[in-house]
Amino acid sequence: MIHSAKERDPDGRAPRWILADFDDTLAPGDSHAGLLRYILRRRIWPLLLLPVIALGGLVYLLPSQRRRGISLIWWAITLGLSPLGWRKLVRAYCHTRPGLFREAHRLLEEEGHRCWVISASPRALVRAQLYQQLPGQLPHRIIGSQMHYRFGGLMPRFYCHGQHKLLPEICALDAELALSDSLHDLPLLGLGEEAWLINPTPVRLQKARACLPHLLVKNWQL
Repeated sequence: MIHSAKERDPDGRAPRWILADFDDTLAPGDSHAGLLRYILRRRIWPLLLLPVIALGGLVYLLPSQRRRGISLIWWAITLGLSPLGWRKLVRAYCHTRPGLFREAHRLLEEEGHRCWVISASPRALVRAQLYQQLPGQLPHRIIGSQMHYRFGGLMPRFYCHGQHKLLPEICALDAELALSDSLHDLPLLGLGEEAWLINPTPVRLQKARACLPHLLVKNWQL
């Protein structure tokens, strides 16, 4: 565990920040895809729009079109869903989630005041999961995909994925540590003086170290 900000900054200097992905980094599994599946199972009728959902999946595979692909998927699955219904489904889904990795829970307990959690999942989803696990002790900042209604369904106004996580305010931070499980987050990991790759496969680790040789491996468990 890295030293706390209080230990590192006894003279009151601004803290050095920690940048963390959420899904499969702080918590196991892809909660974004899981929420979409959960909404589809609870609503059922959007299965009639399966061709649109499948088209969204194909478009998503094109790196330059990911936001359009995920927007099609979200729109088809949430068409006609009210804001109240959306909030209820997010809360209900969070109760099905396994919680944080033990090491991630400890990191947020000890260092949450200087953690920025940056996720491709909708911000409301990430915030609800963290609030459930650490009530009253949320990290310093949570940044996620920004959702809005369009044509009767929800879709991302801003899809916080990969290179798009490098917002100006993120790049301006003095980041002591960055951590993620994903090769898509190599630009984010590159911002940290120290970088952790969480639970990588050998192939993923090899690819990541080809770009960031200083990466450290962390194997986290529930």
